Amino acid sequence: MTDTYLDADRSPVAAGWRKAIADNTDLLRGAAVVELPACSEGWIDSGIDLSAGETVSLLSTGAVQLAVEPDIRFFGNVSLWWRIGRDGRATKSIGETTTFTASTSGRLFLIAKHPGEWANEKGDFDPGWPRAGASGGFSVAVLAWRDGAAAGLAQFSADDGSRVATAEAARLNANKMLPRGWRPLWRVGDTAIFCEEADASTPAHIACRCRFDAGILQYPVDVALDPTTRLAWSWRVTNLPSALAENSVPTHDYLSIAVEFENGLDLTYAWSASLPVGTAFACPLPWWDKRETHMIVRSGTTDLGRWLEEERPVAEDYARAIGGPLPSRIVGVWLIALSCFQRGYGACDYAKIELRGDRGEVFIGP
Repeated sequence: MTDTYLDADRSPVAAGWRKAIADNTDLLRGAAVVELPACSEGWIDSGIDLSAGETVSLLSTGAVQLAVEPDIRFFGNVSLWWRIGRDGRATKSIGETTTFTASTSGRLFLIAKHPGEWANEKGDFDPGWPRAGASGGFSVAVLAWRDGAAAGLAQFSADDGSRVATAEAARLNANKMLPRGWRPLWRVGDTAIFCEEADASTPAHIACRCRFDAGILQYPVDVALDPTTRLAWSWRVTNLPSALAENSVPTHDYLSIAVEFENGLDLTYAWSASLPVGTAFACPLPWWDKRETHMIVRSGTTDLGRWLEEERPVAEDYARAIGGPLPSRIVGVWLIALSCFQRGYGACDYAKIELRGDRGEVFIGP
């Protein structure tokens, strides 16, 4: 696939948004369709000034293509970012569409970028991250509503033949909340992959549903790491996002739970489609390869769909998989889901997450 194809593919949708904007000026305090190339040298000015408290929707179409063979491309749910002002916090779109309330006044800037490449939370570029070679980009409708997103999207959707506005209205109506105490890892951005669930037949748990997406949830802790420290959890994996070994970039789609250490490293416990239990490897992705190590604790499809109890000796696993001086503290527990490389589907539920040791227990939940 070429960037010409990617550009042509999104043009009719962008043209439809421009017409819908012109036909609905009564709904909109400000609006624009902004073109975001895959390899811009900086943030793109939307031309829209926002006021604190104003509600804004972003609708996106297109893709950022990293490789043609294999076909690796990311959509707006992975690579569309926004910030208010030149020093505002870089925030990822929660999906291919998103709606937010401006926390401050200022110009809205947009960019198409891969998660992880930031030098800091305000969205400065990491000079060590490879940015060349990607093609395509996004067309983004910026819709600053006069009277709120719900009413605005309902009316705007009638003139949007792409049905992207309809999808954003449905997402807002679903109102799925993040699990209590958890937050998205800023470097990867906001996510709708995880939510807390409970029903008559299943106790409270964190549901993870990942389709063509990527996300990390972080639960901050401050726990001493010693030889007695263990991470315990229950999980029920019903669908693996990859059928291939996950230790290469094109196949690096997986589900895992991780511990984050005070030295900036993290160790993830993953369920693999085919790698043997006990396999440990550095993350194959740039930037992450110097910080993240994966350890396989389940493999294959035999136990899919069953609730399973796990308990890992964190210090022992760190010594075997990472090596070097043992950090003294654990500062976070993560839930990780990727299905953006092969554009597959991963499904998993987590429960009873705890850090245990001779110094006590920390129940993380749910």
